[in-house]
Amino acid sequence: MITFPTLRPIATGIGFSAILTYIVTWILFLAGAIAVIYLIYGGILYITASGDAEKATKGRTAVINAIIGIVIILLAVLIVTWVTRIVTTGTAG
Repeated sequence: MITFPTLRPIATGIGFSAILTYIVTWILFLAGAIAVIYLIYGGILYITASGDAEKATKGRTAVINAIIGIVIILLAVLIVTWVTRIVTTGTAG
């Protein structure tokens, strides 16, 4: 399950990999939020095109790009989780 990252102070004595994971998690969360906002923007452009082919194409392109971005971000989250598990436990399973 994907959870929202929390804003909390980073404790002393924590490893570099934990700090890096924390930072990467926040960056991916923000990128996902921006991609969803872009998806909504593209949808609004497409809906309000009112027969204008140029606006409809711009909206459709924005929606497709946002979906591609969301998929890439989700894959990045999976990769970061997998690499973190390997680094911290020593096994991929």
